[in-house]
Amino acid sequence: MSQVPVWVPIVVAALGFVGVVTSQLIAGWREDRRWRREAEREELRWRRERQRDWEVRNLDGRADAYSQVIGSIEAFDWVLFRARRVVESGAELDEHLTADLRAVSEQARNSLGAVNLHSPERIRVMLREAMMPRSRLSMRLLDGERRDDLRELWDTGQRQYRLMRIEMRRDLGLDAEEDPDRLRAEIRAHSGSS
Repeated sequence: MSQVPVWVPIVVAALGFVGVVTSQLIAGWREDRRWRREAEREELRWRRERQRDWEVRNLDGRADAYSQVIGSIEAFDWVLFRARRVVESGAELDEHLTADLRAVSEQARNSLGAVNLHSPERIRVMLREAMMPRSRLSMRLLDGERRDDLRELWDTGQRQYRLMRIEMRRDLGLDAEEDPDRLRAEIRAHSGSS
């Protein structure tokens, strides 16, 4: 019977030990890689969710702000129209109509803050262009002076409001009422002919 030299079992044991340690290191490395990939996916998912939440809150904020300012402007227009008709007919504004005009003017001013906070610059500019003619018209109606530009202020305010409303709807991803480029061309043509 031949004897196995002593070094053979030692080498076999050492190789076995190295194999076990190596397999544990490889398994740990794989687990670490898998864990990092999972953490990166989770981080990406969290960022996407946070971005989506921010976009929804931003969209909701803009939608609320736009609906408030549109409601205020339309209420303002109801009273402005009546007051303009009274003044154009040569009569004076009565106490009730004067109080209504002041109240809707203040309501419109108070509704501007949310739009200025949530909306892009192009809409803030359009809002100013829609509100300034209304404000001037309101002041002229309240000061009682007979002026020839009442109708022009009214028409300008209406055109600018319509452009702003189209742009707001577009900003919210809603259908636009009409092509704004065509409407702008019509407004330029109308302004040039006046």
